[in-house]
Amino acid sequence: MHKPTSSRRRGFTLVEMLVVIAIIAILASILIPVIGRSKTKAKVVSVKTEMASLAAAIKSYRTDYTRWPAPAGAEKNTYGDLTFGWNSKASGQYIDNNDVMRILMAEATGGNANNARNPKKTQYFQPKDSDDPEMDTEPGLTTKRRYNDLFGNDFKITMDLDGDGLCADVFYGRPEVSKGASVGLVDRRSVKGAGNEIYVLKGEVMIWTFGPDKQYSDGKSANDEANADNILSWK
Repeated sequence: MHKPTSSRRRGFTLVEMLVVIAIIAILASILIPVIGRSKTKAKVVSVKTEMASLAAAIKSYRTDYTRWPAPAGAEKNTYGDLTFGWNSKASGQYIDNNDVMRILMAEATGGNANNARNPKKTQYFQPKDSDDPEMDTEPGLTTKRRYNDLFGNDFKITMDLDGDGLCADVFYGRPEVSKGASVGLVDRRSVKGAGNEIYVLKGEVMIWTFGPDKQYSDGKSANDEANADNILSWK
């Protein structure tokens, strides 16, 4: 006579369960950072796309008005061009990108006369509003019309004000930052044959942000790697 087999399956032992949990934990520790890096890379690609669209809008405005989308009498940077997204050398105040955005979006706000800089009221650019527009460090367009990337950094915009075909950003123009032309820029002396060591872009518009780590290095500190993940429109 055959012994009847039980239809009930044996459950996991405690040791087996612990082994399974350990394997899952190991797989998670491997996969989670990979997924995080993939998401960061995808965001960087999206930011570069936003930069290209913004640069195209700026150039379209330039074509229509034969001037840059900037307030009348906007302060030149150290190198004779315009930078939005850095401290004024004259007043020490932060020069935001909000005036550029208002002009490109044909907006007039309060006593701001920037609508006079776009009298045709052409909307050259219309970015997505921030999920929390009252916060200056949230991605997207804030209530103050500051335009931030997907990591919450404001877009830093430089335009070739002096019309020499060379664009010098107030930060990346500095040799201690752009030494060795490691960020795709050239020493202006190699183009003009004279002057001080200044790194420039052969073009009209430069846009960049601090990138995922939201940091930068002035080139003089031990934290030079902070610039490694900066997102650059020209590279």
